[in-house]
Amino acid sequence: MARWLQPARRHLVAGAAIAAVLAAVWVALLRSDSTTSAISTAPANAMDSATAASATDRATEARLTAQADLPSPADAAPLVVALDFVVPVYRGGERFRTPATIDTALAEDLGKRLQRPVTIVGPAGTVDSEAGGTDGPDKLATKRVDVRIAPLDGRPLPPEVDAIPLDYRAAPMAIMRTDSPIRQWNELRNRTVCVAAGGQHVGDLAQQYGAIEIIHPSPTDALVAVRVGECDAMVHDSAMLEKLIRLPEWRKFSKMLPARPTTTLALFAPRDEPELARRLQRITADWKAGAVVNGLVANAVRNIAFEVYLQQEVPDCH
Repeated sequence: MARWLQPARRHLVAGAAIAAVLAAVWVALLRSDSTTSAISTAPANAMDSATAASATDRATEARLTAQADLPSPADAAPLVVALDFVVPVYRGGERFRTPATIDTALAEDLGKRLQRPVTIVGPAGTVDSEAGGTDGPDKLATKRVDVRIAPLDGRPLPPEVDAIPLDYRAAPMAIMRTDSPIRQWNELRNRTVCVAAGGQHVGDLAQQYGAIEIIHPSPTDALVAVRVGECDAMVHDSAMLEKLIRLPEWRKFSKMLPARPTTTLALFAPRDEPELARRLQRITADWKAGAVVNGLVANAVRNIAFEVYLQQEVPDCH
């Protein structure tokens, strides 16, 4: 039997040798094609690399040009920003609450983009006993304030102040239970209305409609009060509440009153500081291109909705 297999074994060995030779020839051909391809594409690749490097250089040059006139963060003077409401400093152990407006977040972003530390002051416009002035953009008459963030209220601006409108427009908006009998703003008379400290509409409802205002520390607390029946309605900026009532958990509290006139948030800067005004214009253009303001609003609404979920300890009113 072994002698009968020997011829077949010799044929198998010969076949394997031939296969090995053919494989070696195939590998050599592949290497030759790869080398030819690499040689033929080398100029194109080199050109693409050069183009990419040139684009990178231009982008770097533009960024350096934009930042060349910015002071070093270590040497920069504080950017003093005046707000209508200064958010209380968070203290450890307290429940964190999202502020009523995005003003503080905008001020902090201004500081980052200008590479300057931010000092936030109240509506008086100063950080010490020199505070003074009346409501409105003319608070910038105090030289210690670099920029003010506030709504454009329709009043003429003082000659020494420029306004830069932002991509934030809102009106006072009231939300309540869907089965509420309230249908008009004037029906808020003698009704309890919850508002948030720092909101733009504190005091307006009592003055215009005779409502009984209950001021809560934050939008979260005011919204919880509405849900548990402590208030007939909650009034805040439409930019936030319109997003909030789209959430499924707010369907029972999505009744609204007719829209009121809108206001536009703006930056107010001294006209005698054209360089600062130029930088602020550039920043606001970047905010608009990147939908920064809308992103801050959306983030605030998500946080407020989650805070309400965590805080509410009793069922919704019925």
